[in-house]
Amino acid sequence: MILKKISLTLAALMLAIFVFAQDAENNDVINNSNELGLHAGFTTGIGLSFRHWSNKFGVQITAIPLKANDFKFVSAGLTGLYSLSNKKYTRFYLYLGNHLLINSSFDNWYSDQNTTKTRYNVGFGTGFEVGRKVRFTIMAGYGAYNLTEAPDYYLLPTIETGLYFKLK
Repeated sequence: MILKKISLTLAALMLAIFVFAQDAENNDVINNSNELGLHAGFTTGIGLSFRHWSNKFGVQITAIPLKANDFKFVSAGLTGLYSLSNKKYTRFYLYLGNHLLINSSFDNWYSDQNTTKTRYNVGFGTGFEVGRKVRFTIMAGYGAYNLTEAPDYYLLPTIETGLYFKLK
């Protein structure tokens, strides 16, 4: 009878350990990561994007060069990131974005005059991302647009978004 009670008690303890145990690997928050994705932002760039997080600091590079016979479009962005909170499925951070746009095209179909416009945008704000392996990010802040043309620059709110895939 005592052997039966000891066996049941041990079985109950083992069952409790298995039921309430947590898988430590799944609960770890990865502080260092590389991510590849698509990003679109007024002050952080448009195109293919690479992100590297190293503990609380991160950097994001975004670019897309397009060229055809009658036009050229280049978007290049470099963004600094600072993580305020990093959880299993979410991250909250600050960002400082730089975005260079070069747009070159012909004035009309019959002219050989090529017009090139260069714009530089800067912005800062907060960002939020959700997901574990695939992360959707949204960033909102304040930006200075068209800084290359001194009297014609703008100060307006900005919004940025992206979809990133974590690399191993």
